[in-house]
Amino acid sequence: MKWNLRRRLLLLGFIVVILSALVTSFEQLKQWFNHTGTNTLVLAVVGPMSGPEADKGIAMLNGAKLFVRQYNMQQQDKQIALTIQQYDDGNNVVKAEQIARQLAKTKKVLAVLGHRASATSIKAAGIYQRAGLPMIGGSATAPEITQDNAWSFRVIPDNRLQGSFVAEYMATLGKNKAALVYSQDKFGESLAKAFLAGANRLAIDVSQFPFDLKGDWQQQAETINQQIRSLGHTGAIFLAVHDVEGAVLVSTLKNQHPSWLMIGSSSIGKQSFPERFKDRNHEREVSGYYTNGMFAVSPILFDVASESAQMFYQSFSQDFGYPPSGVAAAYYDAATIAASALDLASSLSGGEQEFVKLDLSQQRSAIRIQLAGLNSPSAAIQGLTHPLYFDPQGNVLRPMQVGLFSGGSFVSAPIQLQAVLGEKLRTRRTDVVYTGIEMQTINEFSPVDMTFKAKFKLWFRSTPGVNAEDIAFLNAVGDLTLGEPIESYFTSQSVYKLYQVEGMFLADAKPGRAAFGEYQLGVSFRHRTLPRSELIYVADIVGLGQTALHRNDNNQHKVQFDTNQWQQNQGLSFQDTLRKRSLGDPKYLHSDRQAIEFSRFNSLSSVHENVLSLRGRIPAQWQQIIFYSSVLAWLVYALILDFKLLGRLPRAYALGNKLLYALFIASAEPLFLDWLAQNYPNTNQLFASTCFDVLWWLLFASTLALLIDLLVWDPIERRSGRQVPKIMRHLTRGLAYIGAVFAILSFVYQRELTSLLATSGLVAMILGLALQSNLVNIFSGIAISLEKPFKLGDWISIASYGGPIVGEVIDMNWRTTKVKTADNTLYSIPNNTLANANLNNVSSSGQIVTGGFSISVNKQLEPMQIIPRIEAILIAIEAVKRVYVDISNIGSDTVDYQIKLVHGVDDTAQTTDLVWQAIWGLDSEIRNELAALEPTEENESEDL
Repeated sequence: MKWNLRRRLLLLGFIVVILSALVTSFEQLKQWFNHTGTNTLVLAVVGPMSGPEADKGIAMLNGAKLFVRQYNMQQQDKQIALTIQQYDDGNNVVKAEQIARQLAKTKKVLAVLGHRASATSIKAAGIYQRAGLPMIGGSATAPEITQDNAWSFRVIPDNRLQGSFVAEYMATLGKNKAALVYSQDKFGESLAKAFLAGANRLAIDVSQFPFDLKGDWQQQAETINQQIRSLGHTGAIFLAVHDVEGAVLVSTLKNQHPSWLMIGSSSIGKQSFPERFKDRNHEREVSGYYTNGMFAVSPILFDVASESAQMFYQSFSQDFGYPPSGVAAAYYDAATIAASALDLASSLSGGEQEFVKLDLSQQRSAIRIQLAGLNSPSAAIQGLTHPLYFDPQGNVLRPMQVGLFSGGSFVSAPIQLQAVLGEKLRTRRTDVVYTGIEMQTINEFSPVDMTFKAKFKLWFRSTPGVNAEDIAFLNAVGDLTLGEPIESYFTSQSVYKLYQVEGMFLADAKPGRAAFGEYQLGVSFRHRTLPRSELIYVADIVGLGQTALHRNDNNQHKVQFDTNQWQQNQGLSFQDTLRKRSLGDPKYLHSDRQAIEFSRFNSLSSVHENVLSLRGRIPAQWQQIIFYSSVLAWLVYALILDFKLLGRLPRAYALGNKLLYALFIASAEPLFLDWLAQNYPNTNQLFASTCFDVLWWLLFASTLALLIDLLVWDPIERRSGRQVPKIMRHLTRGLAYIGAVFAILSFVYQRELTSLLATSGLVAMILGLALQSNLVNIFSGIAISLEKPFKLGDWISIASYGGPIVGEVIDMNWRTTKVKTADNTLYSIPNNTLANANLNNVSSSGQIVTGGFSISVNKQLEPMQIIPRIEAILIAIEAVKRVYVDISNIGSDTVDYQIKLVHGVDDTAQTTDLVWQAIWGLDSEIRNELAALEPTEENESEDL
């Protein structure tokens, strides 16, 4: 096996690619080597992983998993990694007790995240306390879970804080009379007790209505309905109940008391609550019929959440394929605070290596001490929505958020209470403005300047007294201000204003997707003066037609573009946080932060070029791997082909090559353009992107041509036993590439296909006149290929002016057919001439006619004597079937005989040699006979 220069270069390329892959993957390899010696510690998540509440348990698990994955990715230089182990208690107290005893003895379990329900949590908390195992809850709210238990903590407000918060919110809304409906269990009774204490402090008159969970729910709901009606006044109804019995109460009370403000507990405050009514007739007719206008408290609402919560929302949706719930967010926070306690404990133990040397009880105790030390705002750990710190009982101190059910969705209420930093939990009012943008037209978009002209409608809906329209557009080109509203509506509870806006804005390439021609075209603004603590803009999902129930994406508004070059993917409206330095502004000199946070509203339309492409289908984390793999595979293929190891598999090699080219282009394009954007940000990436577009279409054309050969022409050859003329293969390949050229002009360079076809038609006419004779030959060749009067290898006889041409068809191309006669004369006959000639396929009967044999005999011998002798010697040849002898010329001294014969197809060359040998032998015999007849000189002298 010789290693020539080509093979050495291929091997060198292979080595270079391997080294490049190692260099570019250095950080990942370093992280892998560092983690080979990492100690893995366990956080146990316990909840209902099966049964009717399985979705809640899976949400707990996925929230914790997301944090642990992010945590481990940041632990490159550390010796400790976390992992999640799940346990299924099915919300069953007996099973929860069994799991708690098991976890108390399980090695490497540092803390328990869970349980979900209050009953299971109370039972397990005592076991964990006796075993010295920290427990961090994120869903159960009964006070008994953490009461007098130094090993139990909770990252969501408990029922005491929740009940007090509801009372404070009622007072903020000006309600001084309330009806309290509570379930008679630990959950409802603790909520009721806290609410009554808060209401008493705020001078709210409360009427109480207990709800027996063991009685007839519907009958009790009717009784409570009558009792509330008999009160003779209106106010607020607080449903301190679970969502199951809450659905029965809401369906009974909602329509009977429309003037009462109804507020549900955190068990009701979730997106899934309206689904409990979806099978009822009224709900089918009107989305959110039973819940519209109803309030409820929740640990988190993502539409008013902070920037970190928005990032969590996006990461969770990408990783698990569905949006997170409040439960998932709570257990993300639970994992966050557990990992923070671990980091603090390991640092105080002399480092991670020393911490892992401690026995299990010492590790757990160190973590509990750090959790208990998070007891003030200054020691807090930042959570998704608020700083996380605990009171002496292990309960987090932060306010709830209030949601409003509207159109079957759970959105932020127009008034929120946010925390004021301090040793004690205090709140202040924050106004929420429902905001919507309906993009109407986008014109003059320039990917080079990244600017576009937009026309859209903008509306605000808020409580009276909120100056929501005093906004500053953040991506406007030049000054842009709102004029007078084109429509407005005022009530005692709500203000609505609609504006028509038109202006130039800056666009943005979609992060990580610039290579694929995707851009974000939209509008972003904030309030000019009011910070986020006073005003929050949230997406008006009801007004935008994005309610959770009865949603139909096909009916969503579509943006109109001034050209068909762009196509809208989807629209997205959301709020996030914008930080702005105070820069000595007197309004913010006494702020508790160095930077002022504003609520920023964003309405984006993701658009992409209207081109056909497979780009962007490879996930970012796989791009580099596939890039190097495709290059290495191509080098291996090239070596195999060079060493001729594929044998009779050229088609397989070709198809494999096309696949490797596709993977190479798909992975190389984003890598190259991302590199170009990072190192040469001012470079126009459109030219490079266009080059890749052209490559895609050329690859498609070559692959299509190969598939036609593989799936059409090759099977025809196998079935018919005839070789397909090259003209047919060339024609289909040419059509594939011509189609690719039209596709490139239309989809890449955005040329109108109709004008292209018209122009090409005119050009075709001119070329047709100029190349008329050649075109006639081409189409004649196509006609011959379709009619198939002969195939390659057939012997044919063609009439011509100089006599018939008899020969073997050895080639047929787009212009001519090549015929080789028995004497190796090569004729190149135009296809048009061949199509119009008298043609005889002498191979169709399995025999051929060979001409070109001749013999000259002295005139002394009669032709009637010579012809039988010629026929006799030739018919004696085994391959010869028939012999035809004609006199072609009679001269003064000789007679010329022309010989034609019929013989087998497969022995043309051998038969020709035998025929000539026979003719030469006969010629020698005749000469000897003639010589014998002539008188000698001796005889002549005697005669004389």
